[in-house]
Amino acid sequence: MSTTIIHKRRAVSPVIATVILIAVAVALGIAVAFWASGLTSSFSKYEKLGVNTQYATLVSSCLFNNMTSPCWTVTLGGQNTGSSDATITQIQINGVPVKSNYVQVTTPGGGSLSKGISVPSGQSFLLSIGLDSSGGAVNNAHTFTDGQTIQVTIITAAGNNYPASIVLP
Repeated sequence: MSTTIIHKRRAVSPVIATVILIAVAVALGIAVAFWASGLTSSFSKYEKLGVNTQYATLVSSCLFNNMTSPCWTVTLGGQNTGSSDATITQIQINGVPVKSNYVQVTTPGGGSLSKGISVPSGQSFLLSIGLDSSGGAVNNAHTFTDGQTIQVTIITAAGNNYPASIVLP
């Protein structure tokens, strides 16, 4: 007589296996959700300066840097429509940085170009630049004349550029 020995292997119940798989999937889903929310919050903060006022006027004597000769006052104004604060660190005319003592800040927050001009989110800014015909505001790199179009660029600490073209009267 031959006897057959049957070994019963005990395995995990299908119900318990399903519960374990669902728990692992939910845990992974929560981990991915937290990771993705961390990414979106870091990329959702941005600055955006909108320059909507830009003009130049000829004045008989500049108030900037004790200039007594006729010069232009270039005015730039706008608003930070971004979700984070902006700091203006440099202003360029035709690609050359403007000396900080030729820039007057009339924004509510004030400040100076040498220390950075802060423009909080949702706030407006207004800048005036004294520009004499000899180009003293831009290290005598350029001379300026009536009817000339100049390119004024605002540069922020984040490295963003906001250009504006202005015709000198």
